[in-house]
Order: sequence, then structure tokens, then C-alpha cells
Amino acid sequence: MPAADDSPTPNRPRRERSTRYPGVPLSDSVKLCEFIQAHGLDGLTAGDIATALGYKNIKTNTFSARLSAARQFALLDLTGDGYALTPLARSILHPVERGETPKFYRQALLAPTLYAELSERLSGKKVPETAILANILYHHHQIIATAKDSAAEAFLDSAKFAGALGDDGIFRPGGVEPPKPEVTPPLPVRDIKPIVMTDSPRSSDVRIDLRLWGSDQGKTIRVRAPESVSRASFERFLQALTLHVRIEDESQDS
Repeated sequence: MPAADDSPTPNRPRRERSTRYPGVPLSDSVKLCEFIQAHGLDGLTAGDIATALGYKNIKTNTFSARLSAARQFALLDLTGDGYALTPLARSILHPVERGETPKFYRQALLAPTLYAELSERLSGKKVPETAILANILYHHHQIIATAKDSAAEAFLDSAKFAGALGDDGIFRPGGVEPPKPEVTPPLPVRDIKPIVMTDSPRSSDVRIDLRLWGSDQGKTIRVRAPESVSRASFERFLQALTLHVRIEDESQDS
């Protein structure tokens, strides 16, 4: 009879666990809250919400990820057996001032612990491309290798949705500043030359003889110009006219 094997049974390898992170972008969590409100599911159980969404099992990875992300973004609270919309979610769904919603999006963006840490690391800096950001999550934030890419993509999508990541790739937790309107710089005085009139206009030129009235009766403004000019050239002409013609206030003459 063979001797019994007294060696200990080898332990199964422990499943690698990742730091908690939103499995879907912020935009998906906002849509989930909109659905919950629209279908009267506020405060109901996960099973009720899953059934309304068409899931047969609340443990389905997709549904679990959506529910978990909404909680991490501070948009849903677990109250007993039910999931209720938070005050932040209600502020997003029912804004009282025009244009305030992006502010609440950015507040939700920084609610997950992982995103708050990334904000400290990346604030005011150019965000790395997805693959590099995924490796940063792996080495510095304990996101496992199989989840790092999806975690990086979810963060980038959420940051763009919240208005914290613009086209320049700089992460600004307080919001991306809107582009400033382009202003034509004033023309230096030394670059302005008096307009000289000639008696031989080209056939394509426009000539205007404007006889003035009122206190300026007897005076005439004569202008010769091309048929078309760019807006910048027209503005330079107006600047030159303002510098060479003194404007008198009629109220002082009365």
C-alpha cells in the first residue's frame, strides 16, 4: 500500500486585485442617473435598476461597473438596500443657473480617490498618451495590468467630458479656459501714412465724394479705395482716419 503523501496541498495562486477605479467614464454615470430619474428608480434596489436596464443578473460585469462608477463619482448613494441620487447628481440633473453644470461635472470627476490622486500629479501638465498613462497607473497607483488600459481610457474620457482636458492636452481641474477672441493689434503711429488723393483713379477703384451737413456744411470727404479689401486692412484705414481727423463734440458748440 503506497504511503500517504503528507506534503501540504499547494495553495492556489491568489487572484490579483486592483485599486478601485471607475470602470466607465463619467458621461456613462450621468446617463445612468438620468435613466434612474426618468424611470422612477431613485432609491430602489440594484435588482430593480438592472431589470429596468434589461440586465438579467445584477452581477453582470457591465452593470456592476456602471453602478460602482456612479457611486465613485458621488452620484449615487447606497441607502439600505437601495441606490439614491445624491445632491451632486440632482444639481447636475436640475441646474438652477445657466452654464453651471460643467462645474458639477468637475466636482464629480475628482470624487474617486484615484482621480483625485491623478489630479495632484497632472494638474497644469500635459497628460501622457493613453498607453503611457496606463503604465503610470500600473506602477504608481496599483492598477493591475489587465485593467490599466481601460482605467486610463475612462479617466481621459471623463476629464474631457468634465471640461478639464482641452485640445492642448493640459489637465486643468478647474476647467479649460475658453479661447480668447482674436483682436487686431492697434497700428503703431509710425506705420500710418496720410492718405494722398490723385486725379487719375483706376477703373476698378471706388470713389466717394461725401458732402457733409449740419455744422460741417460746406465740407466734403473724398475717398478712393479698391473695390474690395480685407477686414484687417479696413480696420487699419479706420485707425488712420481717427488719428488724422479731429472729432469735435457738437454739444460743446451749442
